[in-house]
Amino acid sequence: PEDFSKIFGHDLTTRTYVRYSDLHFPDQQLPVPRTDSDRMKGKHVFESVHDAVERLREFSRALDPACIDARTAHSLVALLAEASRLCDGATTRLAARVAETKVWAERGARSPAEWIAQTTGAPMGEAIGMLETAAHLHDLPATESALREGLLSPAQAHAIVQGACADPTAEAELLRAAERSSLRGLRERARAVEAAARPELVEARYRAAHANRDLSTWIDHEGAGRLGWRGTPDALAHIKAALTPHIRHQLTAARQAGRDETYGNCASDALVALVGGASGAVAAGTSSSTNVLVKARIDYSALVRGHTESNELCEIEGIGPVPVGVIERMVEDHPIVHAVLTKGRDVTRIAHLGRTGSTYLKDALAWRDTCCVVAGCTCSDYLEDHHIVEVCSGGISSLATEVRICGFHHDLITYQGYRLVGTHEDGWEIEAPTPALVDTS
Repeated sequence: PEDFSKIFGHDLTTRTYVRYSDLHFPDQQLPVPRTDSDRMKGKHVFESVHDAVERLREFSRALDPACIDARTAHSLVALLAEASRLCDGATTRLAARVAETKVWAERGARSPAEWIAQTTGAPMGEAIGMLETAAHLHDLPATESALREGLLSPAQAHAIVQGACADPTAEAELLRAAERSSLRGLRERARAVEAAARPELVEARYRAAHANRDLSTWIDHEGAGRLGWRGTPDALAHIKAALTPHIRHQLTAARQAGRDETYGNCASDALVALVGGASGAVAAGTSSSTNVLVKARIDYSALVRGHTESNELCEIEGIGPVPVGVIERMVEDHPIVHAVLTKGRDVTRIAHLGRTGSTYLKDALAWRDTCCVVAGCTCSDYLEDHHIVEVCSGGISSLATEVRICGFHHDLITYQGYRLVGTHEDGWEIEAPTPALVDTS
């Protein structure tokens, strides 16, 4: 505590910080480097940043997590994460400046990306992504502003740049997605934006995936059998659909037997069971039928036109964007395909004969909520329908009153008193019953 007093001006252990917005130091303000325009030039910039780094170094040396209560640690993690984003954003913008010159070659680097990787310790792929982001920031002022303010990580900024460069009108939507979604969700949305704006790119990638399809097996250094597969998205969709009943069977069998098996464990067993079923040894409780269900989502206008345009969708659920022609061939070759026809974000029709109202609703929910709606959750397998207003309290089943969430969050709401708060437009978050239930020791 004495060390913290020297650095921050008071004892951090004497105050509890609940919200990030409340994190401040009322007893004594931290010294702020002068920011006059004449100082923010040349060596003065370096001196200012150097002083800030030294203060952070002093803090890191003195930090003893065991001396800080849980809520303060929670707030400090958020604050340090913001500092990290600010540093990464500045590094990204400065890296572009270095790349314009030959300064990067002074250390013997072969390229600007290699110099960035050497200097930051980042993988080469991240270094290349950093330069790609920096190269397009001047065309995306809102993204650059968010990066300046420390609101985006380098990975988030790169995903937004990839989507917004293909469709600049989607920049604001992607920035909102960065606030509400996980990195995985943001990347999927950016990929969908890019696919809609550049259908020729999707076609080219599909042809490349088919040309480079591959299957390999090997034994790794730990003696485990490994399998690697590469193919087209629609082929992967059929593999996943064929595996699904076997995975469910393995999960149920493990639960009934009291075995603590992960989803990956059961999926691996399901693959073996599927191969066994093809050779005649079908697992009990599963079907040996080759008819599997694949769900696709496509805008009606894109289906009629033959390709997508901006803000339109053509994708296989759980897989990603595909050319419109792939959906057409799938419907012809595999009759058990559910095609959700849409106009914008509204479901207009479920293209499958004999659909009941309740099944229509389930397909519409599956189209809208492709992963757990809770902010930051990336789970997309075995989602459960959740009524925002409980049925026993007068809730009805409709797109407006239902969402899809993962089993973990559903259990928190059902059994532990948590609440799902938010709206379809602004996103959803989990709210704990009371702060008193959180261990702050």
